[in-house]
Amino acid sequence: MFRYRSFAALSFSLFVAAVAYAQAAPEPPPATNEAHWRIYASGGRSMPNRHGQVELQSINFERSKRYGRRAEVGLIFSSHLINEPRSWFGTTYGDGKDKVPAAGVSLLIRRQFRSEKDPGRPFIEISSGPMWASERVPAATSHFNFISQLGLGYAFHADRPVSWVIGWRFAHISNGGYGRLNSGLNINSIMIGTQFR
Repeated sequence: MFRYRSFAALSFSLFVAAVAYAQAAPEPPPATNEAHWRIYASGGRSMPNRHGQVELQSINFERSKRYGRRAEVGLIFSSHLINEPRSWFGTTYGDGKDKVPAAGVSLLIRRQFRSEKDPGRPFIEISSGPMWASERVPAATSHFNFISQLGLGYAFHADRPVSWVIGWRFAHISNGGYGRLNSGLNINSIMIGTQFR
């Protein structure tokens, strides 16, 4: 089972390695339509409700390809660690919390607002796909959910072979009525990572 400290250490290690590689590879490649990777970590919390509050940490591996001048389509493969109340009633009765591992895959559509030649590129994106957790998320609902996200971000030095990416995501997690109960989660997250071209 995942541990919070090992998850944080892995995220930090990925970030440091990406920064070091980015500094060592300053020359930009020619603009192409070839697919590229993004690797990033994200973390955030749900909006509190009667079922308590959930913390979500994720490591994401994204493969995408440019279509047209400024659009991208791709897939996100995600590993999540969800810190959630054990009970449907949150922590009201002192039931505590569980750290629940989960994984998912999502279809991504992204719109860039500058050309490939610009060093900085703001973007907006949407994604959605299935997610499976080892325990019910939220508690007493279902192992199977959908995670749908809206994000805003900025890619620094996007014209280089390796660039930094930061952003914000709003995620909605629910089973879409698949389970007997469906309270859903709304989560605000910050993401940081790198893009390989």
